[in-house]
Amino acid sequence: MAEKLIRRGDIYWVDLPDSNGREIKDTHPALVVSNNRQNNASPLIVVMPITSLKEGDKVFSFQVPITLKNESVILVDQIRTLDRDKFKDKIAEIDKINDRLMEEVEKKVHFVLSLKN
Repeated sequence: MAEKLIRRGDIYWVDLPDSNGREIKDTHPALVVSNNRQNNASPLIVVMPITSLKEGDKVFSFQVPITLKNESVILVDQIRTLDRDKFKDKIAEIDKINDRLMEEVEKKVHFVLSLKN
């Protein structure tokens, strides 16, 4: 069976393993953030989980709002590397994720990791 063509900016349902901690787990949408060269060559893909907001939830400075089926946030502070076997159905095509959203994600990565530039 051919491997999925997973590209930066795509959103997939993924199985997030339980680490017995506070990290998000179970099946959630996730934004692919690793570069396409790595995505093609490696069995491991870097993602950021997405979770829906409940009424009264606030968006923190390390999260990026996104609307999927519901109002949701990209959890930039929970960046993960997953085996491509953890990827299920694609939710959004790369052309549906605009450049401004990816730029906002990149800014938040710099914030979360205290990167210069």
